[in-house]
This record gives sequence, structure tokens and C-alpha cells, in this order.
Amino acid sequence: MRWSDLHGAGYNHGYPGLLKHALDMNLKEYIHETVGIYGVSAGPFGGSRVIENLLPVMRELGLVTIFEDLNFGTVRKLFDENGKLLDQNYIRRVDKFLDELIWMARSLRYGRENIPSN
Repeated sequence: MRWSDLHGAGYNHGYPGLLKHALDMNLKEYIHETVGIYGVSAGPFGGSRVIENLLPVMRELGLVTIFEDLNFGTVRKLFDENGKLLDQNYIRRVDKFLDELIWMARSLRYGRENIPSN
């Protein structure tokens, strides 16, 4: 499965069905794992509605989402033709997102390895 098969624009503010299918079919591989979600769109909202719709799904599947998310709206104005980020204000946001993702992943790994589950 390719990344391009899992994402797409629109979907009436939802996420692609193929993404949900991939999540459902691989549940045992990532239960109690950390998830950070970012949205990318041609429009100004950067996939924020998709993120909004994915959060309860992640919880239901037993994944742990971080508090931070990233929204890359109007993506053609944010990156040049080589994929270089043009708006340096996003660097701070990306750093915060990654710091929290790494912290949560380490915390959950410690829990999985040291605290027995019911």
C-alpha cells in the first residue's frame, strides 16, 4: 500500500476509508502505541477537520494521541518545489510536536515493559 492510497483531499471533512481499513487490519501491531497526527491541505485549514475526525478513532483503537497536532494549510505556499519549508514559524511547531511525540513514546514503552496489563 502506498501513502498516496491512504490520503486524499476532501472526503467531506473525514479521512479516507482505506486509511481506516489499514488501521483496523493492523491493530495488534500498534495497540498502546503513540500517535501524532498532522494534516496537510491545499486549503487554509490544513486538514484540521480530518484530524478532528481521526482522534476518536485512534482512541477507540487503543492508540494514545499526543496533545499537539500540526496543520499545514495552503501547502503550496508553505513549501517550495523541492519540499523546503518556506515559513520558518512552523519549525517551532514541528519541534514541539516531535518533542511531545518522543516523550509520550518513551513513556508508553516504559509502561509496556515495566507495568503489567490487566
